[in-house]
Amino acid sequence: MSDAEWACFEPLVTVRGAHSGRPAKDHRLVLDGIFRIARTGAQWRDLHEHFGKWSSVYRQFRRWTLGGLWELLLDALNETEAVGETVQMIDWTIVRAHHCAAGAKRGTPRQGLGRSRGGITTKIHLRTNGQGLPIAAEITAGEVSDYSGFDPLMEAEGPEAKVLLADRGYDSDHIRETLRRRGAASVIPTRRNRKIQIPVDGHIYALRNRIERCFNKLKNSRRLATRYDKTAASYLGFVQIAAIRVWTSAFVNRT
Repeated sequence: MSDAEWACFEPLVTVRGAHSGRPAKDHRLVLDGIFRIARTGAQWRDLHEHFGKWSSVYRQFRRWTLGGLWELLLDALNETEAVGETVQMIDWTIVRAHHCAAGAKRGTPRQGLGRSRGGITTKIHLRTNGQGLPIAAEITAGEVSDYSGFDPLMEAEGPEAKVLLADRGYDSDHIRETLRRRGAASVIPTRRNRKIQIPVDGHIYALRNRIERCFNKLKNSRRLATRYDKTAASYLGFVQIAAIRVWTSAFVNRT
């Protein structure tokens, strides 16, 4: 993590970790260790001793995850860059789960795991701004419908969309009506079986490739590209960490 990144994260990280018993000076090292796990996909026990005891880093990761630190960091990044942003996009991608991800309490459906053609999978739903930088993320079981993550994504913190781009999997009356109530225009191709076809602006819709490129960047984090975590909270935490890293490479390190 660069000095510029740490300067961005430090105020939020040290405040959120103030009651953890760990000296504030160690938070940068712990955060580096968490980023290392996210990038390499390594097991926690294989974390290099340079970052401290793996169990301590893991416990801090869980504290920050359950405490909402990653959402807070993502919100802060969106406030710095996306003020006034009008065009946004939503989409999803499927991630295969490793066999060790199964077995959590309350069963796999509650942990965002389901069976599909690819085996046990998780679906990542993503909302980005017009530059393809993440605003919010949600996970569901892999076999659920495309637009199941729409409501949680739109209710998440972040700048309001004036124009929302999505593929025809999101063509539903509920979605179009929700966007209308929010004062946002929908640029969504209609399904072939819809009686009244609604035209879309091809030039604006072409921007949707940016969210596809964002998914490619997110999957550079191996802990996201393959799901190893049993709990939905931990896996969503790594999705949000990967989203934060996309922001830092595109924005923080260039300022």
